[in-house]
Amino acid sequence: MGVTDQLLRGAGAAILDALNHAITIRGHDQHLIYANKAALDRLGVASVEDLRNTDPRMLMGGFEPVDEDGRPISMEELPSVRLLRGEQPEPLLLRWVSPATGEEHWALLTTTAVRDSHGAIEAAVTMIEDVTDSRRKTIRLEFLAQTTDRVLGSLDYQETLRSVASLAVPLVADWCAVDLFDGHGGRESVAVAHTDPAKVQLAERLRAFEPDHLDPDQGLGLVLRTGEPLLYEEITDELLVRAARDAEHLKLLRAVGMRSALIVPMTGREHAIGALTMVNAESGRVFRASDLEFAEQIAKRAGIVVENARLYSERAEIARTLQRSLLPDAIPEFPGWEISTLYLPAGRGNLVGGDFYDFWEVEGDLLMIIGDVTGKGVGAAAMTSLVRQTARAASEFDPRPSRILERINAALKRRPSLSICTAACLRFREDRVTMALGGHPLPTCVSGEHVHEVGQPGTMLGVFDNASSVETSFTVHPGETLVAITDGVTDTRGPGGERFGEERLMMLLADTGDAPPGALSRQLATALEEFQVGAQADDTAAVFMRFTG
Repeated sequence: MGVTDQLLRGAGAAILDALNHAITIRGHDQHLIYANKAALDRLGVASVEDLRNTDPRMLMGGFEPVDEDGRPISMEELPSVRLLRGEQPEPLLLRWVSPATGEEHWALLTTTAVRDSHGAIEAAVTMIEDVTDSRRKTIRLEFLAQTTDRVLGSLDYQETLRSVASLAVPLVADWCAVDLFDGHGGRESVAVAHTDPAKVQLAERLRAFEPDHLDPDQGLGLVLRTGEPLLYEEITDELLVRAARDAEHLKLLRAVGMRSALIVPMTGREHAIGALTMVNAESGRVFRASDLEFAEQIAKRAGIVVENARLYSERAEIARTLQRSLLPDAIPEFPGWEISTLYLPAGRGNLVGGDFYDFWEVEGDLLMIIGDVTGKGVGAAAMTSLVRQTARAASEFDPRPSRILERINAALKRRPSLSICTAACLRFREDRVTMALGGHPLPTCVSGEHVHEVGQPGTMLGVFDNASSVETSFTVHPGETLVAITDGVTDTRGPGGERFGEERLMMLLADTGDAPPGALSRQLATALEEFQVGAQADDTAAVFMRFTG
């Protein structure tokens, strides 16, 4: 009596029948010689005796299994068959659709050898683990993650919607289409996706039969009117006949081979702005209520990209207004000094940058601060506002630049998240300048062709509890110009990724040092624009202050 026969007699068979997982045993002739109750139910066979008398290829034909990418899996690729050939197969993940119900199933096949007393393989035992629920959840989570990345990372809504439609086939649906509503009962076709290009051409032919205005009582028109999704679990020929406009239209509809479909609205702030349509055809799958809920999540994300595009201009204007509120309304007039500034925000104009500067008077002296906070958008705006207000408030108690930076550092450390800032604070009293730096680039003094840095480096603000900065005082002579910048100037990228750098800045200032501050500002902006390759990666700010005596 072989090991396999011993395993299947008496208590062994009873134990296997009690398991929830399907278990099969395959012999060397590739026939299945045993299946427990769960496996018999899955295979649609009444008994083990019937199983042994059935051609194993007939068992495969009823399921038409495919791998994760939709490639058909032959019987020779099954782990049990490979094991009996002397190979060492890995577990195999496969999926199939029940022809009767249209339900999609996933299973993980793991095979173990049964060996005789001499160590030879006598049979292959396969455990068929139903992983349908876990696999479906994984696919949906991965799909939502990908669509979220594409939706949030682009303002080109048409390209993004086409990308979302392509992602949906074939794992989520056989067909996926995206339409936008024009607000007058019409629609704009944005995307149609299918793995077969010929099928996409078929869809384009079908579009020619669509009316100029949507029917408010069916399909897309009904979704537009009600804002509610539609689920067609089974599409009958009778339904196609009712929808067809003429014989040619009906012929095309039948050629698609639709079995199930759903339509879900893409909603904006107030109403449906479009719809996502999914169709199952050649796969034989049927959409259920859970698929409708998942499609609504996809449509919600797709609606985001459309809203983002429509709100882009509005957001850009709001950002420009906010940015202006974070910079001085006007450059101050201070006796003995001529002042000019430069500010170039990075990005596409819809994000508030992190660079800033400010001027104010305390005790008859002029205070100036220039700095750079981490981040973009609202977070950067909040930090910039905090730094500016803290600097002004601190100066009322102690106008020394080093003390102002200490107060800023303390305010940043009190924030719940890491908040980092570099800054240079300067105090002007006639021809005398007192300065302190908090991790910021050293300012430059320009006197004709002579250019040199001034000040001593200090500790970046918001990082350490006791950030230190050394105050430096010096005298400025008539005709000399102080230039303070943020690192966006020197970090500007040119050909081959090369930085604009300190050396180019020094050469530019040496060549134009006699120019007034306004001219220096324009020349620096021109030099950066001519040097830069690609989009501006960082904000750029600079302050030019010339002592006139």
